[in-house]
Amino acid sequence: MTRGRTKAKSARRLGIVATVGLLVPFAPTAAATAHAARAIATCRSTLLPVPAGTTESSVNGGDPTGRYLVGVGFHVGGAEGLRWVDGQLTPVDQSPLAPYSQVQFNAVDNHGTIVGDRTADNGFQTDAFIYRDGQFTILPVPNPGDSADALAINSAGDVVGTVFGATGPQPVEWPAGRPGTVRVLPTPGDVGGFAAGVDQDGTVVGYLAPWPPGTPYVWPAHRAAYPLPVPTGSMGGNAVAIRLGLVAGNVFDPASGETVPAMWNLRSGQLTVRTDVQGAALSINRWGTIGVAGGALVHADGRVVPVVGWVNVVTDRGSAAGTTNFFTGQAVLWTGC
Repeated sequence: MTRGRTKAKSARRLGIVATVGLLVPFAPTAAATAHAARAIATCRSTLLPVPAGTTESSVNGGDPTGRYLVGVGFHVGGAEGLRWVDGQLTPVDQSPLAPYSQVQFNAVDNHGTIVGDRTADNGFQTDAFIYRDGQFTILPVPNPGDSADALAINSAGDVVGTVFGATGPQPVEWPAGRPGTVRVLPTPGDVGGFAAGVDQDGTVVGYLAPWPPGTPYVWPAHRAAYPLPVPTGSMGGNAVAIRLGLVAGNVFDPASGETVPAMWNLRSGQLTVRTDVQGAALSINRWGTIGVAGGALVHADGRVVPVVGWVNVVTDRGSAAGTTNFFTGQAVLWTGC
């Protein structure tokens, strides 16, 4: 798999595609940037350390406290997963995953357990894995030959992601209570789908195919799955992250003809659409702060903090992390936001 293929896969899992008028991560307009600047000063950014020879890097996931951050570093000939503990690069021996062309870490819980995927040398097959207590375990798939991405993990150890096989994408869960098993999450009829986030109680969020436009979807821990509401006249959207009942995603805004960040409160049923912010929602914390591709942290009280980069992680302590640029960026930590 080429680096571009890995980048495309990461964008796909977050529901970001280069389709005119649909779910495209726009850079902020001058007016939007000016509005954000009036709202609050830009927070501080610090580039995170990376191994020698790294050409580009990204933080893809983090635990709620921000102590553990994980991501990927590209170098000539491939990519390796990266882990930071308290801001310090902490190497992980990935030789047990060999042979591979690339490895990326996608998420980490508060115990330091990491999930991600490796790309086989043939450049097409991906295998999802979990890294716990110093050991890698390849996660099972529904059918032999399926490719799999593990994208999120909660503190209980439940893992969710997407498998790609003969029938297209399927949302799946690897439940902590049943090690060595995989469960395909139910979707209406023969519709495919993508799982992107998992809450502390096991509630999963994602979206249904066809993509685009997509249908934001939630699989509650203890009741039937259902679609999330979108604005009247909207073509659809996605859900990409969840934290304590707050869901971040993106919906097509029929008034502007663009996709805008959105937040669903599963407890109250309220949908909040941020038509004043351009870019795609990527992450959320317990306070409802949303990290946006293209440059912003959007607070629940309406404040918008401009940043340069893709905000893949927002911690409960207010820090954030991601990459300075999707294609050529460096892993970055934002504080004081």
